[in-house]
Amino acid sequence: MLQKTKYIFLGIFLAALGLWGLAVTIPNSFSSGEVVSASKMNQNFQALKAAVDQLESKVAALEADNADLKDKLSAVQAGMKAVASKTGQFGYAYVVADGSLSTSASFNSSGSGVASLKVGIGDYEVSFLGLDTGEGTVMITTADPSSQCVNFYWEYDPTGATTVFVKCYDIATGNPVDAAFTVLVVK
Repeated sequence: MLQKTKYIFLGIFLAALGLWGLAVTIPNSFSSGEVVSASKMNQNFQALKAAVDQLESKVAALEADNADLKDKLSAVQAGMKAVASKTGQFGYAYVVADGSLSTSASFNSSGSGVASLKVGIGDYEVSFLGLDTGEGTVMITTADPSSQCVNFYWEYDPTGATTVFVKCYDIATGNPVDAAFTVLVVK
């Protein structure tokens, strides 16, 4: 979203720059019935060429700035993924009803992965590898309003993973049901 907004503003800026740059003073104007001389036409074309050259140099400078900003943004985004708390203590995941993870909506600040396993109907295990959240907090948010998903329990495994055990129920019947949910772990 940020990148689209950036390009929209760049387009608006370039359009405004172009309109401003087109405000070229043409040295010679001609009226109806007036004889046009080649030297006066050449002066007009020279003025237009100078204005176009100036605009092209401005566009080249803006493109160079944009490339530099793109490199800086890429470096910042890469750093954001690598930034962790003191011991890597934050993670979230969106789990689809079939037990798969939404890769665009999962994160583990330890830099390791997130794994999800559907054990049975409405029964899920979500593991944050390398994430030490002993004495932390787990929150579950259900995506489907007709079901309720709860944190059955969670544990920190000495091998280096925090695993959250989630149970989902149909609100109307109380029976287990497959449902999508978001899990957040933080210490």
